[in-house]
Formats: sequence, structure tokens, C-alpha cells
Amino acid sequence: MEITLSKTLPSYPSFVEGIRRAPDRGYTLTPAQTATALKNALRYIPKELHETLAPEFMEELRTRGRIYGYRYRPQGDLKAKPIDEYKGNCIEGKAFQVMIDNNLCFDIALYPYELVTYGETGQVCQNWMQYRLIKKYLEQLTDEQTLVVMSGHPLGLFHSHKMAPRVIISNGLMVGTFDDQENFNRAAALGVANYGQMTAGGWMYIGPQGIVHGTFNTLLNAGRLKLGIPNDQNLAGRLFVSAGLGGMSGAQGKAAEIAGAASIIAEVDDLVAQSVEHHALRVMLIGSDVQALSQQPGRFRRQRAAGV
Repeated sequence: MEITLSKTLPSYPSFVEGIRRAPDRGYTLTPAQTATALKNALRYIPKELHETLAPEFMEELRTRGRIYGYRYRPQGDLKAKPIDEYKGNCIEGKAFQVMIDNNLCFDIALYPYELVTYGETGQVCQNWMQYRLIKKYLEQLTDEQTLVVMSGHPLGLFHSHKMAPRVIISNGLMVGTFDDQENFNRAAALGVANYGQMTAGGWMYIGPQGIVHGTFNTLLNAGRLKLGIPNDQNLAGRLFVSAGLGGMSGAQGKAAEIAGAASIIAEVDDLVAQSVEHHALRVMLIGSDVQALSQQPGRFRRQRAAGV
């Protein structure tokens, strides 16, 4: 079975105002490398559409530093639907589609239009052509097949056992000699490497809630190790100062609270701070007046020490 994209050119989707966009990653490829990047993107496209899409992809590469294939992104928010609303020959194939769309939802993804779920560069896959092809493969997947994906590129469906994994994914594999930032950035621009973080390219991101427990343990044990806090006590009366509330960093405030500490966490992005405030992992107070905020830790430390 050969699974390909349609020969019909999709309408170019509109971009919703207010949704964060990934920064320009920089266009540093040589002319020969640029030709390779275009070929790598066009391999997913029927030949009849190459003449139309090559200039479009070139513009993305020049202005965004990557070829995302925006034209192949479905319109609107990719909010995960109930599993029975997805096509598929097995429950696993449908479940993976739910997980992928969850990773790319406006409410969850850091840069939804660039397929970045979290961590600034952690992508579900490299481009929207891969997204569409992966979805097609998952719709055909049976409980005796395994889909193999390499850096977002679906290699195909392989006969396997009912007890075998339904999907095997690898991301960002680089030969040791070339395993550095410069070479990885070049490989990503060429369209041959995807950085999936831990749960973006693995299609299973659950936000900062997934790391609250680990962050709590880290803070508590740091207090015991560095501050001499007894094992039967917490961080009550202590102040935790850190930075970052985006992505998994959003767990810091809640972890400090569970550990009994008061915390001050700096965040440069107002949207991130506000989203954490209204999330289950919320912070108690947000402000931009440093002098006014500096008066608060004493009050919170006293409350924590008193068990309030």
C-alpha cells in the first residue's frame, strides 16, 4: 500500500491573531544545501504541485529558517476530539491521533503553527506534510502492524505482532562527529532531523503537571542537603527564587507550595504568566512592580511557617 498526499492543492490557511509564533530560526544554508532542503520537503508532494509549492517553501526557508509547509496545516485549532471521531482500524491508531492533536492544540502548544509543543524547539514532527501523512498511516494501522517514524518522517507500516509496539519513534539522531548545535541546526533546516524534546516528538505531552512531583522532590532534597532541614520537615519559612513559568517551568510555583516554601519566580512573557495563574498549577500573585512584590515574600513565608 502506498500512502501519499492528495494531488489537489489545499487552500492556504489563515493564521489566528494572538497565537504565538516561533522566531525566525535563521537562514544559513548554502545554495546546494538549499536545493537539498527544497527536495526534502517536496518529496512529500505530488510532482504536479512542485512548481507551485517550491517558491512557497523557499520563502518559508528564507524568512523562517525552516520549511513548515503551512499550506498543509488544517485550518483552526487542532483541539483533540473524542477518540471515536477519528478514523482507524485499531484503538491505538485512533489514540495516537488524539495525542498528536492534543500536542498541537492552541491551548497547549508553545508555537502551534510551527508544530512546537514545548521547550522552544520540541516539535511533534518537522512539517505539516509529515503531520498529514502520519495521520493517514495511523488511519490504516492495524493491531498487527507497527508504524516507524524517524524525526517526523513516516518510514511506513511494518508487519508485527499484536503485543509489539504500534508505533516506534526516533528523533534527532546525529552521528557522533556531527552531534553539535551547528550541525543539528543545519540538519533541521535541511529537513532531516527533528528535536522532539521528551514528549513533543513522542506525542504525549501533559504539561507542567508531569513534572510537579520531580520538581517538588528536587526542592525538598536541595533544602535537606544544602540547608540542613531535617527529613521530617519541609521548606516552611524558606524562600525559593527562580525564573521561568513556561512549559515545564510552570511546575515551579506549585512544587514550592507543596514543599511548604514561599516563592518568587520571574517570567518575561505576560501571556505565560497569566496562563499559569488561571491554571491548576497557578501562582498566587502576579505583578510587574518589583518593589511592591518584594514586600510579599515575608508575608507568605510567615504563612507557610504557620502552616497556613
